[in-house]
Amino acid sequence: MISTPHISIVIPVYNGSDYISQAIDSALAQTYPNIEIIVVNDGSNDGGATESIASSYGDKVRYCSKENGGVASALNFAIREMKGEYFSWLSHDDLYYPDKVESQVQAFAGIENTKTILYGDYAVFSNSPDVVSETRLPHVPPERFRYFLTVMNSLHGCTLMVPKCAFEECGLFNEKLRTTQDYDLWFRMAGSYRFVHVPNLLVKARHHAEQGTIKMGSIALVECDELLTGFVERLSDAELEAAKHSSISLAYAHISASMHHRGFSHAARRASSLAVQNLGKGSIWGDLRSGMVLLKARWIDSVLAKVRRLYVGLRRGKKMVHRMKKRLFSKDDVAIDSDLKEKFSKIYVNNTFGGATSPSGEGSDLVQTAQIRRMLPKVVQEYHVESFLDAPCGDYYWMRETKLGVKQYIGVDIVEALIVNNQRQFGDSSTTFQCLNLVEDKLPKVDLVFCRDCLVHLNFEDSNKVLANFKKSESRYLLTTTFTKRTKNKNLIGADIWRPLNLQLPPFNFPKPLMLIDEMCSEYYGQFADKHLGLWLLSEIQLQPYNG
Repeated sequence: MISTPHISIVIPVYNGSDYISQAIDSALAQTYPNIEIIVVNDGSNDGGATESIASSYGDKVRYCSKENGGVASALNFAIREMKGEYFSWLSHDDLYYPDKVESQVQAFAGIENTKTILYGDYAVFSNSPDVVSETRLPHVPPERFRYFLTVMNSLHGCTLMVPKCAFEECGLFNEKLRTTQDYDLWFRMAGSYRFVHVPNLLVKARHHAEQGTIKMGSIALVECDELLTGFVERLSDAELEAAKHSSISLAYAHISASMHHRGFSHAARRASSLAVQNLGKGSIWGDLRSGMVLLKARWIDSVLAKVRRLYVGLRRGKKMVHRMKKRLFSKDDVAIDSDLKEKFSKIYVNNTFGGATSPSGEGSDLVQTAQIRRMLPKVVQEYHVESFLDAPCGDYYWMRETKLGVKQYIGVDIVEALIVNNQRQFGDSSTTFQCLNLVEDKLPKVDLVFCRDCLVHLNFEDSNKVLANFKKSESRYLLTTTFTKRTKNKNLIGADIWRPLNLQLPPFNFPKPLMLIDEMCSEYYGQFADKHLGLWLLSEIQLQPYNG
């Protein structure tokens, strides 16, 4: 390769006045000098705000404007215009580390095979780019890369450096795709080019509510499911064998399990079907393991839960229960006899719910809360809510992105570390956080108590106490989680830490709600599509003591 190649940094932008200057500044701050920066305005309609910022950099950037056509069309426009030998994408809301380009040029210098594309590690931030969570990718041999791209959703397109000739050979971004145009192209390119990992942090990726994949919600999910189904069907036997499983059937089974856990139902079924079709083509042991993987992906959670309840309910087999609990929960996880403060503090510290962006779990990310963030301000306005109690508030991850429009927001949680951090970062004259136990501590009187994803984690007795405490506060409204299609409520037994509840059924027997907000929950194949927020007058909720 050329010792000091010309690098084209491409920044597509649409209505990006909030962040575009930070992205351009990070591109200009590159330690590698031989670069050009191309900003493509994809038909912004923000009154010229984006254009004004990009144009203010003068000849430091090449500014181009086009009719709106989506990210893929803006990237393709830049690729046709670029003068560099290598393409480096930078989203308008992300940032480059200063040595992003230089470290990759140096890596290219040590690679003889010119048909190579480089990618690297990245960090994610929400508010301050100084507070990040790092994502370190594994070293994947090039022959396994398409399998890796199928089973993992961790590659960040802005870490890549791509030779311009790769576009000439493999084609450009598919402009019909709205959210998956990058993975589609990388998969195509990986059929001809080697993808090599550079183990450096290259990009700071901003996570915020206005991202395309978040705003499009279910549309993005469906498009990704379709794309991954195509990946599954296009993997060759050689690529599946390179995955180092003992049979092709087992490789497909692992893909199916990955799709299942990520919520891509069509891709999971297709991979499962191919796993079955390839039974008998490998070792018997590989075929048996394939069946076990498929079974575990779909049924093991419910099977284990039933077995747990059986042993706890019958008060027998204590040693087996203990062994099962040790496998399901580490010694630092939630113990059966933990009090509420200890229980939820450990959940927070250990990220028991497995949330990628929030310790409150996947249900608190910006995708699953998009509809709530749209509807809450409408509830506040319609019901004249001026004071708002968020109980529990968790890490305030998604609520901070919600424009509530209230005069007083009070977030309460039993986990002291969360409250201290929230108050330090977000507290002001109208937003305060308090460490309170919803079961026993005195709660402030407010217009609306917002209690999302709380009662589902408590047994009937503690749930009843929390509701009684809400009523005792003399607050007016309660907006809380309810699953409208459930026909029976189950109590939490033993180590169980969650189940859905229909609050209009025993032992709660709530009246008909004033309104319901459909959360449009897409977790776990849509198994919880009946998840809603119900609004009630607290004065109309009649509680009966729970006697077990």
